Amino acid sequence: MKFLGFLVFLTIVLMGFGMLLFLSGFIGYWLTLLAIEKMSPALAHKIIGYKEEDEK
Repeated sequence: MKFLGFLVFLTIVLMGFGMLLFLSGFIGYWLTLLAIEKMSPALAHKIIGYKEEDEK
């Protein structure tokens, strides 16, 4: 029974660690794009693939 508790604990800790890595990567990417957009909007739009649509 202790082994099962250990596996549950290990699963929860590893899921939390994985979420931490995912969020840190996502937030880092977001902040980097915000900084690039402040310096050079054209470069930021090129990185994310933004295409301005013509209004008719």
